[in-house]
Amino acid sequence: MAQTLQGYITQVRYLLHDAQSNFYTNDQLTGYINSARERVVRDTGCLRTVQVSQTPCTPVAGGANPVIWSSGLTVATNDYVFSNVFIYKVVSGGVLSSVSPPYPSATYVYPPSTPFTDGTATLQYAGPCEIINYACLPSGLLTLDVLNINVYWGNSRIPLRYLPWTQFNAQLRYWQNNVSRPVAFSIFGQSQIYVGPVPDQAYVIDLDTVILPTTMVNLSDTDTINDPYDTVVQFYAAHLAKYYEQSFGEAEIYLQQYKQKTQAVLTSTFTRRIPDPYSTPF
Repeated sequence: MAQTLQGYITQVRYLLHDAQSNFYTNDQLTGYINSARERVVRDTGCLRTVQVSQTPCTPVAGGANPVIWSSGLTVATNDYVFSNVFIYKVVSGGVLSSVSPPYPSATYVYPPSTPFTDGTATLQYAGPCEIINYACLPSGLLTLDVLNINVYWGNSRIPLRYLPWTQFNAQLRYWQNNVSRPVAFSIFGQSQIYVGPVPDQAYVIDLDTVILPTTMVNLSDTDTINDPYDTVVQFYAAHLAKYYEQSFGEAEIYLQQYKQKTQAVLTSTFTRRIPDPYSTPF
């Protein structure tokens, strides 16, 4: 059964020999507990969820996903459209022209820096089609890591290959106008996903992700971290409390206890699974 904030506070008070609340307030311990919960997820990856999105994806959090540019399409202000490798924001609604934006090309290598007219609409460069920002995913900046990405193509769910950034950049970003169904992804920096080749149409994707826990505020709040991972939260919270009061020796003891018990949890949950011992593997 998942812990409540009150349950965590009680556990930490017992570790700190402060059952009567003589040394620490609930607010102090709540802060340490929330920090500890984030540390547990970073160390174990225990909170995973599949997020559904699109590529090309909206370049801003909360924005509408872009639609592919097409001749005569009616667009409204603040819509997004994508053409070739760039996403554009509609700054003035209207009807798109019969000729797509000429970016990039031999003449216009870089995206436009100012708004330009396309038919009766006015467009402004908003970002490249190859980037998916963590902030624009359903879980937003709670997204800690992306483990796998599937692209939906007809009745197929196609897993993308992961490539380290240097290899991805060399192999899949060489030709700027290369647009097709994506085959690989890479993580750049702290919060950006690159897909390559650049999508030639809008593809639904699902992302296997590790997410950070939401902050617990009320004593009755129930944690999203379940047993056995929630059993180690108290030790890291106690470590932070003792470090705060400069009892460094005790803080180190709690930190070592946290590490040992976290390793024990990981060991106990890594069990083998045999789908069918009599079947022939694919």
